[in-house]
Amino acid sequence: MDQRLVELYVQRGRLRERISVQRSQLTQELAPLGALVSVVYRARAIWHQTQSWIFAHPAITVTALVAFVVWRPRALFRVVGWGLSAWRNWDRVRALLAR
Repeated sequence: MDQRLVELYVQRGRLRERISVQRSQLTQELAPLGALVSVVYRARAIWHQTQSWIFAHPAITVTALVAFVVWRPRALFRVVGWGLSAWRNWDRVRALLAR
């Protein structure tokens, strides 16, 4: 075999070894981020399930909303204010991340 080809194969083996070490290090360093991402995925799944249930049962949803408005109008205004504030903050965060 050509000496240059042997050197290339040896260099390739070393590079593969370095790559595997770097991958294992990266896996260890990103483990906390993986936990956070799984929490976000679970929250999104719960949100989609809730959304599906609300659209599948509109009568129950509307009845509960009307009862909430009739019995606790002040609480409704508080919840709407909190939601509006959360939406504005999310819009600001999204604008900052877009930069």
